Amino acid sequence: MNTVSKTSLIFQGLLLVLCLFLLPGCALFEPEGSNLTNFHTVVLDAGHGGYDHGTVAVSGKEEKLLTLDLAERLKPLLEEKGYHVIMTRSNDTFIPLGERTAIANAHPDAIFVSLHFNSSPNRSASGIETYYYNRASQRLASNIFRELLPVYKAHHRGVKHAVYYVLHHNRRPATLLELGFISNRRENIILQNSTTRQHLAEHIAQGIATTSGTKGSPN
Repeated sequence: MNTVSKTSLIFQGLLLVLCLFLLPGCALFEPEGSNLTNFHTVVLDAGHGGYDHGTVAVSGKEEKLLTLDLAERLKPLLEEKGYHVIMTRSNDTFIPLGERTAIANAHPDAIFVSLHFNSSPNRSASGIETYYYNRASQRLASNIFRELLPVYKAHHRGVKHAVYYVLHHNRRPATLLELGFISNRRENIILQNSTTRQHLAEHIAQGIATTSGTKGSPN
């Protein structure tokens, strides 16, 4: 996912303020149904897919392939911990954003985790960041972020509020993860390594388990 420009961020902020003051129904809300200490379903959203390639690494590999690979690594790790895992896509297919959130919204006991890799015209930009929309989702994003810190030495960009579609149209706790810049030559080399992606999957799984308060099986 391309880094949002300063102008775009300002515009999103103005829209959010307008929404909060003029459209009360749009205000920040707590997710329905899913309890962060008692969820059993994890919806894994491999970003992009099909004709939506996402960003393209300096090595030429498309983001959509990396996110799917990561989701496929993460799924069995979560299943071993006892979670029911649903993938928004299991192949190189384009899935509209509305369909992705609808999958999570159809499961009252779910959380939603969207996987992405970052890009910037500034080739020195680097690091991991996680996004959330509401308070319950902030805890999920924060727990995963903390677990990701040891994975590889990078600039860690923090836990941030955002109004991305898959977050603010979600009625379940939801987070979007930007797991490093594939536009950065050094970071791309690290992320193209399958061992690194396996470590990312393991730490994301642990962050999810930490959020459910189990450090292991949710059952």
